[in-house]
Order: sequence, then structure tokens, then C-alpha cells
Amino acid sequence: MAAERSGGALMKSSNLLWCLLLMIGLLSILPFFLLHGQPEIFPPPQFPANAPSLTERYINSKVAMNATNARFPADAPSLTDRYINSNVAINATNAAAKSRSSSALLHPGTVIRDDISFPFCQAWSSSDATNRTLQPVDDWLTHHPNWIVTNETEDMFCVEPYCEKGSNSYPCLNDRRSKLINDYWTYYNNQFKSSCDKVHYRSMWSSGWSADFLNAQEGLIDAANNFHAPLVMSAPWHYAAIKKDSSHRTCSNADLTCYFLPYHSCGNLDDVCGFTPREFGIPIDKCNGTHVKRITTSKMIEQVEIWTERGFNAYQFLTRKQLWLRRAVFDFKRTFRMKHGPESDCSVIHVRRADIIMHDKHARKYYPIADYVNLIPREKLNDPNHTIFLLTDDANAVKEAHEFYPHLRWKYIDRPRHKGSSGGWENQTPSLNPALELIVLMAIFDLVQDCSSFVHGHSGLSDYIWTHMAANAGNKRVTRLRVDEQKQVFDEKYLHSEEELAKFLEEKRASKE
Repeated sequence: MAAERSGGALMKSSNLLWCLLLMIGLLSILPFFLLHGQPEIFPPPQFPANAPSLTERYINSKVAMNATNARFPADAPSLTDRYINSNVAINATNAAAKSRSSSALLHPGTVIRDDISFPFCQAWSSSDATNRTLQPVDDWLTHHPNWIVTNETEDMFCVEPYCEKGSNSYPCLNDRRSKLINDYWTYYNNQFKSSCDKVHYRSMWSSGWSADFLNAQEGLIDAANNFHAPLVMSAPWHYAAIKKDSSHRTCSNADLTCYFLPYHSCGNLDDVCGFTPREFGIPIDKCNGTHVKRITTSKMIEQVEIWTERGFNAYQFLTRKQLWLRRAVFDFKRTFRMKHGPESDCSVIHVRRADIIMHDKHARKYYPIADYVNLIPREKLNDPNHTIFLLTDDANAVKEAHEFYPHLRWKYIDRPRHKGSSGGWENQTPSLNPALELIVLMAIFDLVQDCSSFVHGHSGLSDYIWTHMAANAGNKRVTRLRVDEQKQVFDEKYLHSEEELAKFLEEKRASKE
């Protein structure tokens, strides 16, 4: 009897403890709801007076956004991989939290049961980065959109479910991560459960990262909400094949599925169109499978931008990494961090040059490195441990940074770059290796999250970089500063900006002699 009373008391104590933990968990996410009730992740942009029209902005995806500060509480759910890959247990009673320590470890190539319901890990190694084929775990994750990668180490990565309706172990909370998963299910059901007799076929613009994904994000949302037909993007894509001649293909399809999990079940373009486009810019009416055209309205554009919840969720769905890419990005980041060592803080500078002077009346200026550096808070520049992470498409900018600011701690990715405008119009593959270019971009989106300030000019890619930074800031304040703030962004006079910058730097060198 005494033993029974003791056992009963212990059970009551245990129940009280779990209730207390549940209350703490719910209270911990309350600030998030209070702070993030609006659909936009960040404040909407303010456009320069002479900005391109909506149609021009849509086609070129050159979105101007005023400098803004964003502060995310430490417990605020995030929308990007860094948050999704965290080990935070939102519900203190979540049974998955209790089973993490005993998650099954699968060997590479293991076929995963469709009805598995507990977290598991899979062993991997650097050799997985060289096997650019869909693996069993890729196929499984494709059809289980509510399962997320929670951890990556040298030896394994782990996954677990989130937001299963009717599940006590993985409940759907009224938070952004549940909204992300709900959107995933919406896109998955439309893309994989709808008939492929007719599809929403879109040409892949192959213009730039932001332009390409703005188009794809809108297509995915249109397909699910308006057309109820699967989205299929054309090929080749310039991040999967060289734009000039479609060579150096990452995979034979040369499309999104070279890198990311399949996003529809309609087969390749032979199946959809009746032929496989061999050139860039195949018009929609050449594809037999299309029966709907994209709706271009200002309202839709505003709803799918990367800084909106809807746009970011669509982007996340389209860029769920395949195993080989996930490992390649993991190795790239590890090597980069080992090379540059630990740091107390860092700032990101994104110097966009290359073809921005080739946009006629929408040409933009080549700003000197000095204009970016001068915007970094003085206390950061005076900190001997502070590092500046230089992102640029111009090899001259790297040289300029070291030449005029040799006392600052610079870090940058050592990779092929064009010199100024030498690469010509919309040439994003100076390495002639599309896979390398994409791995670098995916790594950048993660690496910038180590930093607390971001200085840049007008650039669609900057919007994507900033979104990854701000959405993962945790309890760290991150600051965005524009080098062209309160200045004329677009002007024909900037067509000669490259020569003017070269002259300006020569004058600075002469003044030091």
C-alpha cells in the first residue's frame, strides 16, 4: 500500500511537472504572436521616385527597400533553414523531445518506411556531396513535407516531424512554423495530387537569383490558389547550365531538380511539353501542356515578395535541398569557418556591380568600397575582432578593399569573379561551374546569419540575403543600411559609372603619394 501511495504521489508530481513545462512553453512563444501578427516578415519597401514600372520591376526583379532595423525575440519562430534546423522544442510535452536521444541511425541508402513516426538520423560523409542523384531519403522527404532537418554534424543529419494534425506528440501550434508546414502541404497537394493533363507552365527567366525565384514563387502560389494545376518551370536554368550555350550541366534536366527536392510529379519536360527545350527562353505557347498564363498584378507581386510570409514559404518549399547539396553546403561552410576562425561580431557588405550599369535609364552606380565602410558603426570598426564579410561579383572590389582598408579584417569567398562589367549582361557563372555558384549562394545565406549589420545597394539578391539574416536574428539586433539611401538609384548617367569609379580611385592613389 505504501508503495502504491508513493507511486501515485510520484505520478501526480510528474503530471504537475509536465503541466508546468507546458505553461512555460506556451508563455515562451506568446511574445512572438504579439510581435508578429502581420503577414509581412519585414516592413514593405519604399520605391525611389524614378523606379521602374511594376512590369519592369517584375521582369528585372530590382526591388528597392529602405534601410530598416529588425529585432526578433530569442524565442521567435523563424522561417529559414537555420531555425528549421534548430533543436528547439516548442512544446515542452512533445514526445519527440524525449525520443531524440534514442533516434534511429540509418545507413546511407536505407529505404525508409512510409509509416515511420519517430525522429531518425542518417549517417553521411563528404562523399555524399559528389553523388548528384536522388537518394531514398530525398524521395521520402519529398512526400513528407512536415518533416524537417533538425541537426547536421560531420557524421549524420537528423529529421523529425512537425505539425501533424491530430497528433499529441507533434501538435500544430498557432505559430509561423506551423504556417510554414501548412503552406508546404498546400503546395505539395497541388503539385503532387493534381492531374498533370494540364499544368501551369512558366519560362524560367534565368535573369538572376531574385528574379528567377520571384517568378517561381508567384507561379507556385498562382498554381495552388488560382489555377489548381501543378506548376512546372521550364529548363534550362542558368544556375544548372551555362546560359551562353547550355553547357556544363549540373544534371541532364538542367533545372531546379538538379539541386532541390522534386516539386511536382509530372515528369520531365518531354512528358509535359512533348519535347525538352534545349535553349533558354522557350515561350509558353511552345509547350503543349500549358493551359493557363501567369497573372501579373501589383497585388500578386506584393504578396509573393521574399519579405512576405507567403513569398518566403513558397521559396522555402522550392529550395528544400537534396542530400548531395545539403552535404556540399555543409562542407563549404565548415571549410570557410575553419579558415577564418572564431569572431566576436561581423558586418556584411554586398557590393553589387557587374552589369548594373547596362540597364539604360535604370543603370545604377558603382559605389566605392569607402561608401560602404563608412556606414558601418564606428564602434564596430574600432573593434580589433570585428570582421567584414565582403560579398561581391567584382574581383576589383576585393582588391580595392584590401588596398584602401588594409587595417580592417576582411573575409570573402575565394572564387572566380568577373572584373567590373567584363562578364557582360546577366552572366552569373564566371567559374563556368553552375553547381559551384549555387553552392556558394546557399552557403552565403547561412554564413551571413553570423553577422549583425548589412550594408548594400539596390539589389534583389540583397533582399534575399537580408531576409535570411533578419529572420534568424534571434535575440540579436541586426541592422540594414543602404549605400544609396536618399540618393538617386536609377539614372542614365550611371552608364559610365565604372570609368568614373576607376578615375576616382586613381585620384585617391595619387593623393597618397
